[in-house]
Amino acid sequence: MKTKVLILMLALLPLLSFAQSDEQQRIAQMPKYGEDSVQCVTNLSLYRESFKQWQQAKYAPGGFDASYHFWKWVFDYCPKASLYTYVDGASIIGDKINTAPNEQVRNAYIDTLMMVYDQRALSFGDRGNVLARKGMDLLRFKPTDAQAIYNILHESIEIEGNKTKDGIIDAYFRATVQLYNDGVFTKDAILENYEKVSSIIDFNVDFNEKEQDRFLGVRTNVESVFEPFASCEDLIPLYTKKFEENKNDIQLLEKISYMLDAKRCTDSKLFQDVSVQYHKINPSPESAFMLGKMMYIKGDYNAATKYLTEAVQMKDPKKLYDAYYVLAACYRMNDNFVRAREMANKAIENAPKNGDPLLFIGELYGQSGKLCDGTNPVERGCIYWVAVDMFNQAKRVDPSVTDRANKLIEAYSIYFPDKEAIFYSELTEGDDYEVGCWINRTTKIRAVKK
Repeated sequence: MKTKVLILMLALLPLLSFAQSDEQQRIAQMPKYGEDSVQCVTNLSLYRESFKQWQQAKYAPGGFDASYHFWKWVFDYCPKASLYTYVDGASIIGDKINTAPNEQVRNAYIDTLMMVYDQRALSFGDRGNVLARKGMDLLRFKPTDAQAIYNILHESIEIEGNKTKDGIIDAYFRATVQLYNDGVFTKDAILENYEKVSSIIDFNVDFNEKEQDRFLGVRTNVESVFEPFASCEDLIPLYTKKFEENKNDIQLLEKISYMLDAKRCTDSKLFQDVSVQYHKINPSPESAFMLGKMMYIKGDYNAATKYLTEAVQMKDPKKLYDAYYVLAACYRMNDNFVRAREMANKAIENAPKNGDPLLFIGELYGQSGKLCDGTNPVERGCIYWVAVDMFNQAKRVDPSVTDRANKLIEAYSIYFPDKEAIFYSELTEGDDYEVGCWINRTTKIRAVKK
């Protein structure tokens, strides 16, 4: 057996004997069909014909062994003759790996497969794609070699960027976590690579309609793997250190803000500090919106109003809806119901099928007792008529809010005036009624149901 292994390794020497720079030079200077074009074309034809027959036999194990030397000659002596040499070569060497008699021989063939990919990149370029294939084959045949898998896929992703395939992203991130578990990486590497792959995934979900479903799937996989490292307790200490070291790095501030927002760490001091610093360096309606939301959560409604007023310069209707809706909430907290309703109506303009602002306005009306305190039960109860009107309108516009609207209707309807109060006020149920105060709306007279 040792003799067979020695023979095998001697056979592989043409593949193993060159440093990459020497190999690059050798291949670059070589004619397409090598020094012996007749022999190259002959061996290429012989191996290709045999390979096609092996394909028809559904790649029967060991079925290509008799013609292996033809392929090997082409690989060694005319590497630029055909891309098929490498596409086929991956299957040929893969079969050698699967049928190897022992681990030593198997590992030697795995090394050969890696060289097949290296030589393909030297001969035909497309290095990022070739590295992706190389890394995935190493994962398939030697999954325990996490460091090598990671190195190969990392270089591929650096080259391919947003063109990286979904499977590569999944394998790369899993290799990152494996290296962390092995004590090679710190959590910093996990966070950095999560940001990197998330950016690629987001790009493809937004702009790669053909592959969108696949990237949505890999997003789920990556999120699942990342979950143990996604707590605010993990993120904040790591990002605090980075922030303190470089407060003027716009890209870093964007990354930190994105991560903390995605993982719901927006109530942290770090998120506030990063948001304020980002807006200071690069003010925009979007950064003002982030600050406005944060100040609202902190209960600083005056500061929130200031930033959100800047934020309504945004162009995206969805973002504008969010800005106006939070701005409406700020005004309500400061008891400025007129402005709160005005902002809620602006939110409706940007999302006319969303029932939440209508529920919001209805609650404003229902909370107006201290502003609109009447002298009799009807004047005091009329605000609940217009509140319920808004809740019913919300259901018609947006069926998804029906359950919430019904609960509010039930809660507010008990404050309607009774039949006796309506009678003594010389009013009739079902007639129109003008609600004054700041509300100024027409509604229908209704009695509480007992």
